Amino acid sequence: MATVLQKPIIILALLLVNSMLFPQNNHNNLTPWCIKPYYGKQYDKELDHNYSCIGLEAFFFLSQSINVGAFVNGGTFKYSMTFYEDNNFILYNGECRDLFWKYGINSEFHPIPLLFPNFRIIDVYLDGHIGLFIFTSDYWPTKYKFLYGMGIGLALNLSKHFGLFYERNYDNVNTTLQKNNKKKIKAMNRFGLNFHF
Repeated sequence: MATVLQKPIIILALLLVNSMLFPQNNHNNLTPWCIKPYYGKQYDKELDHNYSCIGLEAFFFLSQSINVGAFVNGGTFKYSMTFYEDNNFILYNGECRDLFWKYGINSEFHPIPLLFPNFRIIDVYLDGHIGLFIFTSDYWPTKYKFLYGMGIGLALNLSKHFGLFYERNYDNVNTTLQKNNKKKIKAMNRFGLNFHF
């Protein structure tokens, strides 16, 4: 009996909290501008590759469901590498740390406001982005690459002006080279804050 009642109780609690945080006298309860600082992490255990970054996004809501904006993030790419001389004598065996930057434009689609216009406490959305990827290293030439990708996000809006979010983000540079020379797409997990104003 308790299990049967759990889901309706949780739904009612969410609706109650939503009505307190976002009064229904304003049809669009989130302000049109949004800034999102975040931290991102990607790890490939098999090859011991490790991406981490910090970033910032700024959006303007064209409607309750669609926003457009720009992003920039930068971070480090850590991996293990062994360098050899011609006679196979090991010169260096250890961790390398390279730098990368990503910047460009992006857009988000938020389907929940289309179905439930006044429900704002929880948000699920899709993200698409294009831009430029810059990779710098002490061991390799600087690389520039066209960037494109997409992701899915979950946001918890704690008030009209503040919230938390988690995103699982995929793009054409979040890949690792496997031992069979096939590229494997890896996700970047991002955690951050929403500031609406």
